[in-house]
Amino acid sequence: MATALQYVTEVTVEQPRETRSVRNMARLFFACFWTILFTGAVRKWMFPGTSALYLLQDVPIGIAYVYALWTGLFARTYLMLGIVVLSVVIMLQAALQIIVPGLPPFIAFVGLHNYLFYLPMLFIFPLCLTEHFRKNFIWWNLIGSLPMCLLAIAQAKSPPQAWVNRTSQGDAFGVSGSEIARVSGTFNFGSFFGLWVALAVGLCMGEWLLPKHRRAIKRTWLMVLCTVAANLCHLVSGSRGAIALAGLAILGAMVAAMTYVISPAEFNIVSERFTGDEYVADSKNRALEGFIGFATEPKFSLIGAGVGMGVDASHVGNADAYNFTYQLSETDIIRTVMELGTPVGLSYALIRICFALGMIFIAVQVVRRGSSPHVLPISFFCFFQMYQADLTRNATMTCSQVMVCYSFILGAYYYPDNTSLELEADDSLTRSA
Repeated sequence: MATALQYVTEVTVEQPRETRSVRNMARLFFACFWTILFTGAVRKWMFPGTSALYLLQDVPIGIAYVYALWTGLFARTYLMLGIVVLSVVIMLQAALQIIVPGLPPFIAFVGLHNYLFYLPMLFIFPLCLTEHFRKNFIWWNLIGSLPMCLLAIAQAKSPPQAWVNRTSQGDAFGVSGSEIARVSGTFNFGSFFGLWVALAVGLCMGEWLLPKHRRAIKRTWLMVLCTVAANLCHLVSGSRGAIALAGLAILGAMVAAMTYVISPAEFNIVSERFTGDEYVADSKNRALEGFIGFATEPKFSLIGAGVGMGVDASHVGNADAYNFTYQLSETDIIRTVMELGTPVGLSYALIRICFALGMIFIAVQVVRRGSSPHVLPISFFCFFQMYQADLTRNATMTCSQVMVCYSFILGAYYYPDNTSLELEADDSLTRSA
């Protein structure tokens, strides 16, 4: 890989925005988005029981990686360097697990795929997400909320045994202990649907914060319709996760409004209330009790249970596959520490949390420039997903969506709205490592 990187022409955000390679990469980005959106539909309604189709969205993502190497369309930043170092460490740990405790290589391979395959999206897709393509992304998401809302209502009003509510294995999909269906839209599980709903709500809230002439959807009646549709999607879902993620997106929009619409001075006051001594003291106990389980619950292990042991796809064909996850932990970030071992696992968990916090900081900087208020709602619900929710167990449908969201934020950072080709991105993220 290092040799390959030496022989490509680096493309940075200082170069012209919409070159041919940028447009082609944008097409691949949208191809990834559409396959993520409809992979579940293909699996549950066209080819139920065909487990290999969970890799469908990997096809355009893999093509995008090859294209980035071929054209040099990737950012050689400190973010890229950090991802490479993290990947090497996790791969070495997986090799150690195969040699010492005898972890099956297939399980390790699937685990490495779920941990690492989607991370390079962060340094190739942002370079194609100029203002023009971000507006296209917003438009398609919000317009897509209209048919998605109709589908969600049909699923909510149908019994779990109905064809429209089937799972990717062809089974009924309902809330445990009741005859109420669990809405999943075009996805094959409620949590994946919840991530898309949160993105749609965040983009919708961001649109309302912009003046009409700068919106992706300029007709007020259509914006109202999309707003109702996006919010109905999570309200009828029957999923606590979907409603919580949408609520976090709305909270992020409220913070963005204070920054973007009212004044930066008012936002600075709120920021102080979140970071000042009084807040830190008040929150210390809560953090200790509820947010550091990944550091206190797993027993010390130098080797770990094995990369991929908590990944459902690693146990395809085993009737007890789903339970492998819960033999470790239901909480994703605790499970990853158990899989990777204490030293590597804790390092991974802290990097994951710090990255999510850093992306909130970057989103704040974007909004304070008067650019793309959509990014704060997105960064808020992504933080929750990175901290507590699933990222690795079903990475094809969770991590891939999260990386799409973070690519959008980084695109807004690299290419602020309504600026000339003299871009304003900070050197700390854009200079070569």
